[in-house]
Amino acid sequence: MPFGLFGSQFNFPEFFFGVLVGLGVAYLVYRLGPTLTWVSDWAQKQAQWVGDNLTSGATDRFRADLQTRAQSLHMARALFTLDDILVPPAVLAPSPLLDPMRAEAVHEDIFGVLPNIPDWNSLAGLYRAPRLSIEEALASGANLLLTGDPGSGKTTALAYLAIRGTRRDADAGVVAQMAPILIHAADLRVDRRNGKDPLEPLLQAAQRAASPVVASRLPNYLRLQLRQKRALVLLDGLDEMPAEEIPPYAEWARELLEGYPGTRLVVAGPTSGYDGLVAAGLSPVSIAPWGEHEQRLFLSKWSASWVQFVQPHLPRNRLGDVDPLLIAGWLTGGLRGLTPLDITLRVWASFAGDIRGRSTHDGLEAYLVRFLSPDELPVAEGVALAWLSERQGAVSERSLPRGSSVGDLVEAGILSRRADGRVSFFQPLVGAYLAARAMTQTGMPEALGRESWSIAETTIGLYSAWGEVSPAVDLRLQRRGDVLESGLFSCARWMRSAQRSAAWRGQVLRSLGMLLADDQRPYGLRIRSAEALLHAGESSVALLFRRLLTAESPTSRALGALGVGAARDAESIPKLITIANEDPHFRPRQAACLALASLGSDQAMEGLGHALLSGEEALRVAAGEALSIHPDEGYSMLRDAIEMEDSITRRAAVFGLARVPEGWPDPILEKLQVDDKQWVVRGAAAEAVDRRHSAPWKVAPIVRDLSTLPWLVEVAGREGLSVGPGRAALETLRRTLSAGSLEEKLAALGVLPGLDAGELSIDLYAALRSDEAQLRDAAFEALWRQAAAGVPLPAPV
Repeated sequence: MPFGLFGSQFNFPEFFFGVLVGLGVAYLVYRLGPTLTWVSDWAQKQAQWVGDNLTSGATDRFRADLQTRAQSLHMARALFTLDDILVPPAVLAPSPLLDPMRAEAVHEDIFGVLPNIPDWNSLAGLYRAPRLSIEEALASGANLLLTGDPGSGKTTALAYLAIRGTRRDADAGVVAQMAPILIHAADLRVDRRNGKDPLEPLLQAAQRAASPVVASRLPNYLRLQLRQKRALVLLDGLDEMPAEEIPPYAEWARELLEGYPGTRLVVAGPTSGYDGLVAAGLSPVSIAPWGEHEQRLFLSKWSASWVQFVQPHLPRNRLGDVDPLLIAGWLTGGLRGLTPLDITLRVWASFAGDIRGRSTHDGLEAYLVRFLSPDELPVAEGVALAWLSERQGAVSERSLPRGSSVGDLVEAGILSRRADGRVSFFQPLVGAYLAARAMTQTGMPEALGRESWSIAETTIGLYSAWGEVSPAVDLRLQRRGDVLESGLFSCARWMRSAQRSAAWRGQVLRSLGMLLADDQRPYGLRIRSAEALLHAGESSVALLFRRLLTAESPTSRALGALGVGAARDAESIPKLITIANEDPHFRPRQAACLALASLGSDQAMEGLGHALLSGEEALRVAAGEALSIHPDEGYSMLRDAIEMEDSITRRAAVFGLARVPEGWPDPILEKLQVDDKQWVVRGAAAEAVDRRHSAPWKVAPIVRDLSTLPWLVEVAGREGLSVGPGRAALETLRRTLSAGSLEEKLAALGVLPGLDAGELSIDLYAALRSDEAQLRDAAFEALWRQAAAGVPLPAPV
């Protein structure tokens, strides 16, 4: 560039030449844009194809390796693969969140009488509360925290997802599009990250779980899946850890989800005490308990597998000659209220001929005697006690008693090896039982009675069958200001195992009975009391439920009906029939129908049939839905009702068929939605078909930014305010709780579980003391879910 007296001079020819060249290049890019885009897309697809082909061998080996491992993650792995006896897992459908902006009514099934109760939900299995398959739960985009008591099937659910993902089953939905990565929390050393990429401990844990042939090629394959947003991380074992061990995993989960968008995460966690996991972005969902359908399906699969794989190897003239169908028939109907683990142990003992009794202790004892010698049992007990004293999900082998034959216990399937020379129990309930067994010689450590760790609580409950646990009971019952009554319910869990002569049983039973009968307490608290009383196994509780059938409060009559149905109190059938037909409130009538179906006697089914054929329309629908929980006569009555001339009866039968968890109603409903002569039946059938193919319930991601809630923005707009993220939105929520309409207050309480309610304590406790029952119930559930998520509860005000 030429220089003049005052520095460089502007060269106009060069400038215009440059402009012309730039315009020319821009024109070429504009004209060639579609071609360049196509070339870019083609290059990306080719790169992905090359990457997939380069790793296809490793991918196939990884999938085969993962499927083999997942097939063995169950208690009966010594006999069968998981596929042989699998009952597809499900989760309880979340209660519908109220949206004040929605005008249309939401069909709530039986949520009104049987809400989603995460910690006490055997009634949800018995009366078949609405549920979602695991695939449906993932379809809405939420990351899941599977909660449930020991033995409820959380590990099985993760193994099921791993198997479905590796096989890419066509009906697996989003799972078929993902690459599953199944790891145990004890192999995920998040405490040694030092701020590094959250992917590194995940890769190390996956390598440790894989076979040596696969492990070396695994990192490249997994990195590719995470980059392509196809990773489904399945994390097991957090339910085995005390609450203080969980926050580092929650922080790791948050960093993984933020650092690798599109990654899906499913975690097995405890029923409560999952500190930080909700804040990390996981939505808690409860594993659905088994009902009559699941129990019969399991018995059928076990019987068939036993005949195929076990019976041919049994000696003749003994077990080999026993018809498995006879054993299954004997067990049918006697498994009510049991967890999948309890059912597995009882069925196994029944088929093997070593059944000792009907309790959890009997099933666990028979299981251990099959795999451990008399010399190995004391060793296993010592390991279990050391595990409890260390208060960790996995313990170092160096911390175990000297001479512990860890290798033998691993070979027997009692222990599993974990990262860094540590071990954990393959099934934590087995470890808890062994520790309780050992305490019959050593006594219960005083420190154990103060524990809030779920494993410690389970151990105390198992030990209560043999020893004195009154100090632990007293400690829990003396808690003050516990609006959730968590101490009382901890003790209630021990009553099924505890000695009948234990002095504290009467105190706990009386306290539960008082809660159940108090219609001013939240419904969720009262239904938990009903569950706890049924769990205790006391025959006298049927009388308490029977008395509630004549109470003035409609919620009390509903709880009484649910209770007598679960307790199989045949003397209550006439009163239940009267309530179903004459009660002025719908909730008790609905509960009475469910109870009659649960009782299942000729008199009960006749009463239900009368309600279905001649009741008013809402009662007929309730009767039809209730018949769906009775696989024998209930199903037959629904088939007959669908052929009736009366259109209201046919419509009610459609609602019943919609709840049947088998495939045979599908062609019937599809035919009705087209061919029935009455539009009310066609419409109901169309809705039923739609609901069976696409469940109306969704597992929504946790609300973390209140300013994204349209209804809250509208509430603020009516006041001339805007809603920004952070404190401004929280203040709007507080004003809604204080002065909003009933629907707005309920909606506000529905989003609280993921928030710290410390600043909202005054309004939250005001809702808990409200004269409006709906508000009390919603406030209680919000408090319970906050406490479960590790949010410190505000002191009662």
